[in-house]
Amino acid sequence: MSTRPARAEKRRSLPFQDIGRDQKRRFILKAAAAAFGARGFHAVTVTDIAERAGIAHGTFYLYFKDKKDVYRELSQQLQSQVMEVILPGGAAEVLADGTDLAALVRERLVGLGRLFEREASFARVFVYRTPGTDPEFEEQRRKFVDDLTDGVAAVLRAGAERGFFRRHDPRVAAMCLVGSMDMVIENWLETSGERNRPSLPEMMDEAARFFVPALLAVEAMRQAPEDTPRAAPSWRTRT
Repeated sequence: MSTRPARAEKRRSLPFQDIGRDQKRRFILKAAAAAFGARGFHAVTVTDIAERAGIAHGTFYLYFKDKKDVYRELSQQLQSQVMEVILPGGAAEVLADGTDLAALVRERLVGLGRLFEREASFARVFVYRTPGTDPEFEEQRRKFVDDLTDGVAAVLRAGAERGFFRRHDPRVAAMCLVGSMDMVIENWLETSGERNRPSLPEMMDEAARFFVPALLAVEAMRQAPEDTPRAAPSWRTRT
């Protein structure tokens, strides 16, 4: 007999039946994220999620219709978190008087690294196991990437008009930035367990050091504090 339900119950400070409905949903979502991250979407069943959560199979259906319903909610939560990290106040906040743009770009990218490091279990599914999983999820992810790219492009366009950012094609520059971040995150997830692998925030900070000079106008670069010289990173990446 599996001991997973007993271990799951031991981790909870209160029995499942004694916590509120929202807490129960969050608990099931957390268990599902771990299951999807470990085995992928196709291999996981509702029974797997229920067992990992330490609940009866039928209890799952009191909170979610099926595993697609759980995956959909996990995806929407992660997407909302990404938008909150990268574009919490849109162009108005980024271009406010006195903003240190170089520091802000690095802060946002490092924050993204912290988010995906914290949500690594589900991120493994969302970032590179989603394609082919389900047409609905693939379309959802594509729309999210488009919306994020449009948001970044709008900030770059407004910043260029005010002389803060270089006059690149904002959409192309945004695609380069978003696409590169996706690749950095994917590489970090794929190299899990390798020796000398840096944290994802460290990798995002390194990426920011690359992008800041390409994005900021000359005057903004003059105002940015100089970086302390750093040795070349020792980790390797997969291609």
